[in-house]
Amino acid sequence: MLRNPNSIPTGDTIIQDPVMEPFFITRSQTGGYTVYERVIKGENNTEYIKTISYPSNFGYALKTVAREKLNEDGKTYSLKEYVERWESVEKSLTSILE
Repeated sequence: MLRNPNSIPTGDTIIQDPVMEPFFITRSQTGGYTVYERVIKGENNTEYIKTISYPSNFGYALKTVAREKLNEDGKTYSLKEYVERWESVEKSLTSILE
C-alpha cells in the first residue's frame, strides 16, 4: 500500500541515511519499528512511501533494509555474485555504525 510521506506520525523517530536509500526506518512512540521504501509514481512523479515490514527490533530493521537493497534490482546472479553483493550491501550498512 502506498501512503503519503506526510502520514508518518509527528512523534515518530525517522532513521534515514543515504546508504539506505530508497529505504528508511521509523520507530513509533510505542517502540515499534517500520521499514519504508520511497516510491515515485504517476505522470506527476508523486512521492509516496511503501510499507515493507514491521520488524521487532532495530537489528531486524537493518537486516530488512539490507535484504531489500540486495534484491532491489531484479537481476540474475550466480551464487558467487549474489554472495559478493550481499557482503557489499551488508558492509555499506554496518560501516555507518562504526
